[in-house]
Amino acid sequence: MLADKSLLEKLLEYIGKRLNHEVEGLLIGGNAMVFYGLREQTKDMDIVFFNKTDIAAITQIIKSHPLFRKSQITKEYPYKLDEELTKMGEPTVIGDNNLPRFDLFYNSVFSVEASDILEKTKRSLRFDLLKLKLIEPEDLIFLKGVSGRPVDKEDIIKLIKNLEINWESFLNFVKKKHKENNKIVWLLLGNLYDINQEEEIVPISVLEKIARLFDMKL
Repeated sequence: MLADKSLLEKLLEYIGKRLNHEVEGLLIGGNAMVFYGLREQTKDMDIVFFNKTDIAAITQIIKSHPLFRKSQITKEYPYKLDEELTKMGEPTVIGDNNLPRFDLFYNSVFSVEASDILEKTKRSLRFDLLKLKLIEPEDLIFLKGVSGRPVDKEDIIKLIKNLEINWESFLNFVKKKHKENNKIVWLLLGNLYDINQEEEIVPISVLEKIARLFDMKL
């Protein structure tokens, strides 16, 4: 079962109405693609929160929903990732194979600190006491480029084709993250290069500038 925009909004409203204080989070992944109008449905409902107590409360609210009462809660990624991406940002995963799945992250996702991503957001969505910032397209490309799953590569192509991408902002973020963890940026470069092998959509100049961080030429 996948969640369309209507179901997403109903589930998020369900959470927001049952919170006892305002909670802020960062909407990423398939959620963000749906709210950008670039996907009709998503399996993963990915949100980053910045308070562990909030995650615990939201987990209990989700478990009280009729759809999720029998769902399992795990602390492992439900898909295969490079080991480097699992060192920070352990998810709380709620859902089963036949349901949409909540992936709730604390502070980081794919070993990328999310607070500076949150600061750059320009769009907000409110569901009663749940306030969600919508990740900027450039940062969504970064996270999906780091992950590199087939669905993420497809989403990157959709983002570039349909939205105006500020590549200067993207590169500034890449350079910052390269100083923090160059292994993650190496994964990004490889996955963006692979995308361009199939469809030349990432500007060559962008790939070349990332490659130069590793003293490489494409």
